[in-house]
Amino acid sequence: MATADAPAGSGGALPNWVMLDRFIFRRDDPQSFREDKRTSATGETSVGAHFRISFILAEPPTPSRLYLSWPGGPKREKMCHLASAHRNLVLLRLDSYVDPSNPSPFGEIAHDYFIYYVAADPRSQAQSTPALRRLPGCTVHNAYLGRPIPRPFVPYGVGLLCCGEEFVVAYLGVGRRDPEAEALEVELWVLRSTVRGDSADGGEKWEAMYLPIQGQHVKHINLLNFTTNEVVPFKNTLCWVDYRRGVLYCEDICGDSPKAVFAGFPPDYSSYHPAGFPALYRSLCVTEGGRTLAILDVGRHDGADIGRMVPDTGFTIVSKAVTETQSANSFVVQADDLWAAHPKEELPREVMMLPLMSLDDINVAHFVLYNWADLSEKVKVSLVTIDLSTKRVVGKVVPYIDGVDLSTDDADLVEAKPNYFMHFLPAEFPKFLNLQRTMKNPA
Repeated sequence: MATADAPAGSGGALPNWVMLDRFIFRRDDPQSFREDKRTSATGETSVGAHFRISFILAEPPTPSRLYLSWPGGPKREKMCHLASAHRNLVLLRLDSYVDPSNPSPFGEIAHDYFIYYVAADPRSQAQSTPALRRLPGCTVHNAYLGRPIPRPFVPYGVGLLCCGEEFVVAYLGVGRRDPEAEALEVELWVLRSTVRGDSADGGEKWEAMYLPIQGQHVKHINLLNFTTNEVVPFKNTLCWVDYRRGVLYCEDICGDSPKAVFAGFPPDYSSYHPAGFPALYRSLCVTEGGRTLAILDVGRHDGADIGRMVPDTGFTIVSKAVTETQSANSFVVQADDLWAAHPKEELPREVMMLPLMSLDDINVAHFVLYNWADLSEKVKVSLVTIDLSTKRVVGKVVPYIDGVDLSTDDADLVEAKPNYFMHFLPAEFPKFLNLQRTMKNPA
């Protein structure tokens, strides 16, 4: 099984960007908590429970990991989430029972959002190590209880956008305030703040906005069932992506007049997929150092959603820039192209899933290879990097999960991963850690 083995306190350079595994490795036992002191930070939830996190980083396509030690937190699964990342910031969420003595499935839960941040200015002496800051919770008045209660958000529907020293955390839903109205609108919950702000004084508050949905595809696609698969930050825009329908762009979300624009996926993209699980094979990616937004898509020739490919079939990889830049390219790569260039020992004949383009290079993409074996016998997951321009594998296939051995330290990952198909989260905060180290230790 591949792991990111950056030793604590290592003096080597960190990757320029990383692929964060959304699976959080909770290790309350100090003996099993892995730590790299360069990336560690501590925090406290709204109910007074202390916790510690540390990122164990690796060069893509090896996934990077988030380790969490939270001894006073609830022991139920899925109470901690890696929500979003942009530039030098990462957004986390920890869920706690408002009344820890009532940890029933019906107990009231507080959703605590934390900003993990690294100083963006490498010359800054005020913040030389990463830190965590808890954001104010989003609440709505409950008439039955006669008091505010937490406003729940779907964890992976919350976006983060860094705007210099300021940032925005936002959540989007589609609906109608007036049931009789014909037009749909966006309900946008927004929290604006600064990295070094303080939520303790009550100055930061969530606000709700209602925006009309613009765009030429609005009338032709049923947006009432819009389901967010992930939120992608790009320049001054947050992009809520439904991989079956398209993208809701919230432009100028850091400004005073944001607007919502919907764009459906091109017909030649949607035709590649049956209705089931397009999120397994499609990704909206930021690349070329943040200058370009592109769609990366894998189309199975057998038309299946999941499972092994039908014998003698393959797949087509398509990448296409959404925002045209001078260097932006589009590529079409057939499975036969790859298989002709690489024997089975170098590239297993499996379908490629969960595509992710390099943050730096529009020609390079990373994919998950999943063998779709009988889950009761063996699971094998690996990752591969493809140069789309040359149609060749870069480096070697990286093993990730091999077998169902539950005796290792990664037993919880092995047990959960077959049903945990989440896109890796691209993050570039290590670049800012490298900048700090360069400024403080000039050659």
